[in-house]
Amino acid sequence: MKITLEQLGRMRERRQKLLPQRGLSLNPEKHRWVQPMLLIFGVLFVTAIIIDMVKLSRGGSLGQRLTSVPEELQQLERDIAAGRRVTAANGLFSLALPDGWVVRTGEDVAPYDLTLVSPNRFSVSLSASRVAYDDLPTLFKALSRREREYGLRTEIQTSYFHGIPAARRELELMKTKVVAIDFVKDRIAHQIFCEGPAELFEQYRPTLLKLIETYQPLNPPAPAGKKP
Repeated sequence: MKITLEQLGRMRERRQKLLPQRGLSLNPEKHRWVQPMLLIFGVLFVTAIIIDMVKLSRGGSLGQRLTSVPEELQQLERDIAAGRRVTAANGLFSLALPDGWVVRTGEDVAPYDLTLVSPNRFSVSLSASRVAYDDLPTLFKALSRREREYGLRTEIQTSYFHGIPAARRELELMKTKVVAIDFVKDRIAHQIFCEGPAELFEQYRPTLLKLIETYQPLNPPAPAGKKP
């Protein structure tokens, strides 16, 4: 028996009447609450995204949680005493490695060899390279020349690092404060570059200096035939 299109249409109408009604009615009088609720859920969703973005900008990643200042400083003191260390790939230095700090290397931190980043936006960048000199005056000239290339001007002060004559510089840029220590030993120029939020820097300074003091120059044999 053949079924015409008209008969098929009537059968569909009867079937739809027998099926239970699903979904929300679009009757505006009956469901006035739907639109306000959708608006509220939308606002909450956008707020959650904004909070995650703030955490990303401050902590570097969602996995790197923010900690309170006292909590991080106490943990940093414990990690310095624990003695865990990280050594540069070139073998020219090592430093205490705080728990929870991210280690970055490669092109992302060039011209430094490695950078340690804390959950609260502090970082310590380190570099060491073989040079043709072994005296502080020549190091001062090299630093001054580098600053001119970058359009910077700081007061370079004479200091000491582990009894080695060193150059010390401090600089505040926008909302960031920087302390840099440079010295040369055994014809290897070392730089320790510490930066962080200016509003927190003085709270961190004593503990950061303890971390910096764990920096240990190393002097593995230079590759054969390689000159500074």
